[in-house]
Amino acid sequence: MAKKKRQPYFSNNIRAISLTEPKYFPQIDYEDFMEYTVANWLLLSSHDTVIRTTHRKTGKVKEYSYKYRKCAMNKIEKLIGTHSFVVCDEDAIHQLSPDYYNDK
Repeated sequence: MAKKKRQPYFSNNIRAISLTEPKYFPQIDYEDFMEYTVANWLLLSSHDTVIRTTHRKTGKVKEYSYKYRKCAMNKIEKLIGTHSFVVCDEDAIHQLSPDYYNDK
C-alpha cells in the first residue's frame, strides 16, 4: 500500500500583516465598495449565462453555466416549479422566485 504524500507547508504572512501600520490599509466608502465589487461582474467570453438555483424544500444550491441562452432557458423551464433562481448574464443579475409568497 502506497504512503500518502505529505502536503507541502505554505507559509503565510499573518505576522507581517498584523504588525503593519493601519495607514497602509486605506478605508474605502461603502458606495465605492459596492460599485467596484458587486456592480462590476464579468462573465468569461465562453459563457453567456450563469444560473444559481436553490431548491425551495431542501435548500440545496447548484450552479449551472451555459454557453447558449436557449440551453439556459430550457433549464429554467425545467426547474421553474421547484427552484428559485439567480440568473446572471452580460447585462444584469436577476432574481427569480416563482410563487415565493404563496409558499409561506
